[in-house]
Amino acid sequence: MTILYVIEQHDQLLHLWREQQAGGLRVVHLDFHCDLRGLLINRRTQQAYLINDQPPELDEGNFLTHAIIEGRIECLHWIHRLPGGRQYDVGTVKYETDLTGRWLSWLLALKGRPARPIHYEVMELSAWPGLTEGEFLDIDWDFFASLEYPLNSIQAQVESFLGLEWAAAPQQISVCYSPDFSHPSRSDFETFIQRLAEKFGATLVRLPPPSPVVETPAGYKKYIPRTFYQRLRRGYYQTNLWLRQKGIY
Repeated sequence: MTILYVIEQHDQLLHLWREQQAGGLRVVHLDFHCDLRGLLINRRTQQAYLINDQPPELDEGNFLTHAIIEGRIECLHWIHRLPGGRQYDVGTVKYETDLTGRWLSWLLALKGRPARPIHYEVMELSAWPGLTEGEFLDIDWDFFASLEYPLNSIQAQVESFLGLEWAAAPQQISVCYSPDFSHPSRSDFETFIQRLAEKFGATLVRLPPPSPVVETPAGYKKYIPRTFYQRLRRGYYQTNLWLRQKGIY
């Protein structure tokens, strides 16, 4: 029987896997973002390395990094649309072929940083052959409803996806609303959940939403006016996106 977990934020999925004591997962991750911030993947050797000495504080953008370092995932297929993927994001997974990834690889080797084996692939939706037996299907709603997409395109993308035929049905599915990265489209999200559950004959399990996090400005942020800091952040983000468009990571 297929179980479909409904979550509000993507890092809730890691907590679920920890409760399940999950390991050896083969995850198909349908998402605008990689959720692998803080990780370097050598695609040639299929090994993953934590960039910093300690794992980053858990959030939506790095929960898969934690899952890999904890040894819970052995195979990860990241599927995205266009726009989507590393070229359209900041704070993403690094590869050994990146400009910054080359010196990072050397530095991590010098430190003797241990590696985690990971079978990793990334592809656009049009190249994805579909599910195979035993895969965990993980869907972020921003795969259909990202703020980078026109609001009126959601329904067509959902219909196209639900019309796909696959050789196998997943035993477990997670669908995440990601309100910070998706158009306000709760009713469309709920309709999608119901139709996806019907497609696979799945049982719905809704996980309670996480408690709100009260952020306390740290260090230099305490002394910078909020509007000025937001402009700095926006400038940093736009500069990095420009570099991505030029193929510089």
